[in-house]
Amino acid sequence: MFSEITEGTTKVLVPTHLAKSIFYNPKMELCRDIDIASIAAFATLYPSPSLTYIDALAGTGMRGVRVANEVGLQVTINDRSTPAYELIQRNIALNAVEECATAYNENANVLLIQTRYDLVDIDPFGSPVPFLDAACKSVKRLLLITATDTAPLCGAHTGGVRTYGARPLNTEYHAEMGTRILLGAVTRELGRYDKAIQPLLSYASAHFIRLIARVERGAKKADESMQRLGFVAHCFSCGHRFAFSYADMLDLNVENTCALCGQKMRIAGPLYLHPIKKKEFCEEVHEELAKRTLGKKREALKIVNTCILELDIPFYYEHHALCKALKIPPPPISSLLDTLRSAGFSASRTHFSDTAIKTDARIDELKRIVKML
Repeated sequence: MFSEITEGTTKVLVPTHLAKSIFYNPKMELCRDIDIASIAAFATLYPSPSLTYIDALAGTGMRGVRVANEVGLQVTINDRSTPAYELIQRNIALNAVEECATAYNENANVLLIQTRYDLVDIDPFGSPVPFLDAACKSVKRLLLITATDTAPLCGAHTGGVRTYGARPLNTEYHAEMGTRILLGAVTRELGRYDKAIQPLLSYASAHFIRLIARVERGAKKADESMQRLGFVAHCFSCGHRFAFSYADMLDLNVENTCALCGQKMRIAGPLYLHPIKKKEFCEEVHEELAKRTLGKKREALKIVNTCILELDIPFYYEHHALCKALKIPPPPISSLLDTLRSAGFSASRTHFSDTAIKTDARIDELKRIVKML
C-alpha cells in the first residue's frame, strides 16, 4: 500500500507501512529542501550546458525526483532494491519527468565506477564510507554526502579510527568535530584520484551530517587540498583548545602540555581545518530557499543564514556548560558576543548549537569576560 505525499512542489508515493526494501525517511525533508536550493545555486554559480546528477541510494526516489522536477537537471535515480526501483519508476511518471529522469536497479558502487556524473549524491543509512571510493572516482563537479553514524564520528562511540581513519574526541563541540572528520576522510579519498575539495556548505542537524562540496581536478590542487587537514588539541581539565597543521605534527612542533593548566592535551584528527562553507554560495542558497515552496523553509533559512555569519574556527564553546563550570548564571548570548567584540575579539553564533558561540578568544579570556557580565 502506498500514500501520496508532497515535498516542495513534488508529489511522491511512499509505502504506507515503511518497508525495509523501500527506504524513506520523512525526517530528512529539511536536508532535501536545502539540497534543492543548493543544487539550484550551484547550477547558477557554476553553469554548465547539461549537468548530470545521480541519487545513488534513492529509496523511494524522493530526492532525485525532486531534483528533476524542481531544478530540471538530467537525473539518474538508482536503488538496488527491485521494489524500490519499481516505485521510483512510478514516481518519475507521477511527476511527468521521464524526459530528464531515469531509474536504475543496480549496485551503487558498480554504477558509479562505470559512469562519471557531474553531481554525485550519496545518502546512505549509516556511514557513507562503503560508497566513498566509487563516488570520488565518479564525481566531476559536486559531491553531496550524508552520514548518520554520528556516534563514531563525534567520539561518543568507538569506531572513528577504524571507519574514518581519524580519532574524534567526545567534546562539547562534537558535532563540528564529526563534520570536519568526515570532510577530512572525503578530502583524502578525492586526493587518490587527483581531485580537490572545496566545501560549499557543511552542516549538522539532529541525527545527520551533510556535506556539499565542489570538486576540482588536478594533482596540484589535490595536494593543496590535503594541506588543509590537521588536528585539534583539547584539554579536558580546563577546556583550552587549539588547532594545528599536519606540518606542525610532522615537525614535532606541538606542545602536548596545556599552556594554561599544565595537564596533558589530547589530540583529535586528522580533520579538515579550513572553512567548511563558502559565504557567497550560502548567500545564493539562502536566496533560492526564500523564493521556493518548501515544507521546512523556516528551519532551512535559519541554518543557512547562521552558516553565512559563522566564524571559520574549527571548534566552539557551549555557553551554558561554561557558565555551569564557573557556577554563574548564563548571561544572554547576545551580550556575550557584543562584549567579546568590544574587547577586540571576533565572535559569532554557530549553527551546530543554539547555545554555543565561536570566538578567537582563548578559554581563559572567555571565562574572564563571562564573569564580568
